[in-house]
Amino acid sequence: MEEGYARLREGGPVGVRGEAAVAWVEGPDAAGFLHGLLTQDVQAIRVGETAAALLLDAKGRIQSGMHVHRQADDGFTLVMDAALGPPTLEALEGFLFSEDLDLLGPESSAALTVAGVEPAAAGETADLVLPGAVPGTLELLVDEADVALAALGLAEAPPAALLAQRIEAGVPAIGVDTGPATLVQETGLEDVAVSFGKGCYLGQETVARVAHRGGVRRALRGLALGAPAGPGAEVFAGEAAAGAITTAAMSPRHGPIALAILRHEAEPESAVMVEGTAATVVELPFS
Repeated sequence: MEEGYARLREGGPVGVRGEAAVAWVEGPDAAGFLHGLLTQDVQAIRVGETAAALLLDAKGRIQSGMHVHRQADDGFTLVMDAALGPPTLEALEGFLFSEDLDLLGPESSAALTVAGVEPAAAGETADLVLPGAVPGTLELLVDEADVALAALGLAEAPPAALLAQRIEAGVPAIGVDTGPATLVQETGLEDVAVSFGKGCYLGQETVARVAHRGGVRRALRGLALGAPAGPGAEVFAGEAAAGAITTAAMSPRHGPIALAILRHEAEPESAVMVEGTAATVVELPFS
């Protein structure tokens, strides 16, 4: 794990296997349909470009997250974590009425998160090249991971190495670090997945109200743990429950670390307790 972690941190060349769910929205009304539902300005995505987006409910709570790739004027590919595929398509289908479009998928695809690979070279072996969750990485959708790793000349790192770096970077995974009641500004994703210049979309009123009238009571934080703890472990600020761990890993640099969406009482650099052991709240990303 440590060697793979070091390769990722140093910029590769290295690859990590994964899996993604892929769906397609195609037809004359595809752009307008997605634009009216997602947080991103889908109309502004040019052919060949990709943007991150969220699907919220009517109260502005995060339901799904994805990359939206526009392959044609009337065709889009949606790429999301494997577990999000079926519920996301089910939700989209619930908003489909008389629009002239087809919703296709979801299908499972092999994925590689890579570092130290130029996008042009990655495109020669991948069906689609997307920004990776960890800064400095790319996510490749491929037919066979073994073939792609060999073609790109990449050493392989374990998923645990990528998980540790995702936590250190402070990047939340939708459906893992968020729950059905999580607001956008509690995660920091408004900076990468929300267009504040577009018109209305599902949940837009809540996002705009939080942005213009004040902050939220909870925020995504890092935790430097005194001892390993897993998802679901409660975090206490004094005697008050401040939240619970959502993702945890062992970092070669920082030891046991975690992500949690914590109440404002658990400010960065403050001491908290996790399963009877002292921990420190960390401003993200980890330094």
